[in-house]
This record gives sequence, C-alpha cells and structure tokens, in this order.
Amino acid sequence: MHFTLKQLRYFDAARRTGSIARAAREMNISQSSITAAIDQMEQFIGLDLFRRIPAKGLRATEAGQIAGQRVAQFLDEARLLESDLMSVAGKPSGTLLLACYAPSAPFVLPLMLKQVTQDLPEIRIDLREGDMSSIATLLSDGAVDMALTYRWMVPEGAPFLPLFGARPFVLVPEGWDLAQRRAVELSDLVDLPMVMLDLPGTQDYFFSIFRAKGLSPRVVHTTKSSSVLRGLVAADFGFSILNIYGHGDRNPDAGYVARPIAGDVPAQSFGIAYNQSSEGAAIVQAVLHIGRDLSRKGAFDRLSLYPPSRSPRDESLSYAG
Repeated sequence: MHFTLKQLRYFDAARRTGSIARAAREMNISQSSITAAIDQMEQFIGLDLFRRIPAKGLRATEAGQIAGQRVAQFLDEARLLESDLMSVAGKPSGTLLLACYAPSAPFVLPLMLKQVTQDLPEIRIDLREGDMSSIATLLSDGAVDMALTYRWMVPEGAPFLPLFGARPFVLVPEGWDLAQRRAVELSDLVDLPMVMLDLPGTQDYFFSIFRAKGLSPRVVHTTKSSSVLRGLVAADFGFSILNIYGHGDRNPDAGYVARPIAGDVPAQSFGIAYNQSSEGAAIVQAVLHIGRDLSRKGAFDRLSLYPPSRSPRDESLSYAG
C-alpha cells in the first residue's frame, strides 16, 4: 500500500471536518502531516480530492467524496478488526460506535452503559445522539455499529434486537379532571389542546395513534425537546403523548400525571439495531448479549407505565383501566 493507516485517518479527518486545522487538532498532530496525507492520496489517485477555498476550508471533489466513503468504510473495518484481535486474549475491547434516539437517551442509555461498563471494562463507547431520521442515516451509512432506537425507523435489512415494548401513554396537567382517572380514552382528548414532540417521523406516529380510532388531535404547541414538552404540560398548555416513562414522570410534584391509554394501544418495539457488516465483531456480539440479558431480567420494565408485556415483540396491549 502506498500510504499508511495513519495517513488514511488524517485524510478522513480532513474530509469530515472540512478543515486542515480542525483535522490537525482532532488528530493531535501538525497541519503539515494532514497536508502531506492529502498530497499522498492525490498523487496516488492522480486526481484532486479537495478544493481549497480561502477562509472556508476544504470541499471534497466528486472523486474525493467517493474516495472518502471507501476510506471511511475501510477504517471502520480496520477498527473492528483491531477490536477482534485485542479480544483474542480475553474480554472484548476496543471502541464501539453507538447511536441513541435522543429523547430516550436519558432513560435507556444509563441501563445499558452501566452494565457494559461493569461487564466489559475494556470497551470504549463513542456515543452519538440524534432524531430517528439521522440515526437511520448513521446506520445506513455504516457510521455507527449499532443504535438504540425504535424498530419502525430501522433501515430495511438491518438486524434488530428488541429490548422492550414502548407503549404510548398520556401526560395531563395535574389540575385536569382527566388526571383523576386510572386510564384515559383517546376520544376524551381530541377536543383538548395537545403539545406534540416534533422530530422527524414523530408527528406522523402520534397522529397515527388517533387515526387508528378515526380521531384527530388538536395540536397547539410543538417542541423538539421532551424536557420542554413535559414543562409545557406541567404549565397547563395541554396534554401530550410519549412512549418512554421517565424518572420525572413518577414525581408527585412534577405538575402533571402520566396515565395509560384505555383500549387497544399500539406498541413500538424499542431495541438495538445494528449493521450486518459488523454483526460478527466480538465487541458487537458482547453488547448484544448484554442487551438480551437485561431484557430477559426485566431491566427495562421501569420504562413502561403498563404492566410488563409478555415479550418485547408484543405489538399491542388492551388496557381497560
């Protein structure tokens, strides 16, 4: 090979950051080393891979984009190979690229990472958060090894390990009459103001819950933050619907109460999506094993307002209230 693994990493850093200076800071080396790596790649391929734009940094050419994608794929495979080789002597080690759906991260991640840290102390987690759309893109592009997300947003063909059934429930201000009920009918909500989580894919999902009953909610506020959403409900701006029953939802002083939805409730399976290309890696298999074990032991039951389901694959639950 006409270039080293380090030079490929320098080239990849320049492509990702769009700047020689930023790439040098990220890799903790001199700018001249980044420049030399780019020059070496361009001489070998015989094409310009970047356009140098004054005051704006680097812009990959078409050839640079193609080369960059292949270099990134190679570096990812090399990272997994390095992890597998390091694991020969004992427990899996190396770096795992893990994404998580941002609104669920505060609740699901601590359960997973605590066990991973305990069982696999040699593993380093490179964590990325995002909405469902961006996480699906990360998986499709191979930018992460696995992601904690909902099944319905997993790219076609990507393997998926279900961990628990995330059934939607209602948040209502504590002063509303509905707060006194054990369960809430969707028909009781349609004429009331709703605060909706507005992230790519989420509005369609929440609307579908009502459409399944021939209903349509009256949305008055939207937010991209589940924390802001809870604050708006507590401030009496409206009700909302979520899937993950968080720690604060149990707080009697939260200003709102969580109630099950009466009747047949569609569930969304939450779990670990991963890439087929990395499925055989020791580090990936080890984390999947931890996920299965936690699910089997009911570690995720606390994230549901409903009684534990028979299986994380259950699609609905009839709740009479």
